[in-house]
Amino acid sequence: MLLNSVILILQETLEAALLIAVLLAINTQLRCGHRWLWYGLSMGTVIAFIFASNMGSISESFDYAGQELLNALLQSMICILVAMAVWLITGLKQFQLTDWQGYSQRFAQLCSVIIMLAVIREGQEIILYLSGFLGSSEHIQTVLIGSSIGFGIGASIGILLFYALLGLPTGWKKPTLLVLLALFAGTMLSQSAVQLTQVDWIKQTAPLWDSSGLLAEESMLGELLYALIGYEARPTAAQMIAYATGIGLVCLAAFSGTQYKKHHPANQPTEVAK
Repeated sequence: MLLNSVILILQETLEAALLIAVLLAINTQLRCGHRWLWYGLSMGTVIAFIFASNMGSISESFDYAGQELLNALLQSMICILVAMAVWLITGLKQFQLTDWQGYSQRFAQLCSVIIMLAVIREGQEIILYLSGFLGSSEHIQTVLIGSSIGFGIGASIGILLFYALLGLPTGWKKPTLLVLLALFAGTMLSQSAVQLTQVDWIKQTAPLWDSSGLLAEESMLGELLYALIGYEARPTAAQMIAYATGIGLVCLAAFSGTQYKKHHPANQPTEVAK
């Protein structure tokens, strides 16, 4: 029971923690402030509780496909908003401190919404899992200890990623952060395809390959790669198409933002020396 709790909570925490780490690193680079983080975390937690409390009704909707459709919607929205965030940051003339508050405020607000959606998605699963043991005095203590350990591991990995990104050489920071955001977008859309496949909105097909013999998804490295780049040992064609679409959407947003920067030089923020 202890190990199961550690693994399950780690799975739910790790993905959100890594996404927060990347967005926090970008905001730190742009000096946008961190108030947005607390807004996103607090609002996401409250809404996650509301969704978890009404999950029975949600699950029964759309011919008992409500929960999967809700998760697919949240993941698709995260993908789209990440692409919007990429458009904003690639529109900056320099990926450095700027005194133009319009960009930084819009980006911070967008980050707040992304984090809110991520917390809703992962938080409702954690709440549902823990609520199943509230009436069991025999297992509740073990489950809470295991959940705390899993949460702590996931949060610690997110913190390590944050400081690792800040420690990158200046020339590496922007491309690394943009690549990670593209991978997150692909992961979100791929997971959305999984949810839709589970309720037969997308036709189930045979896996394209099976790499579980080389790297199992259940291993620590597999879990980390799943959260970071969307690693799947047995992906289907729908998942791969969705994954490529998510990455392509971010690439398109980056290209569009770069073109906007070239054609609207007068709208660029003034660079401020560090």
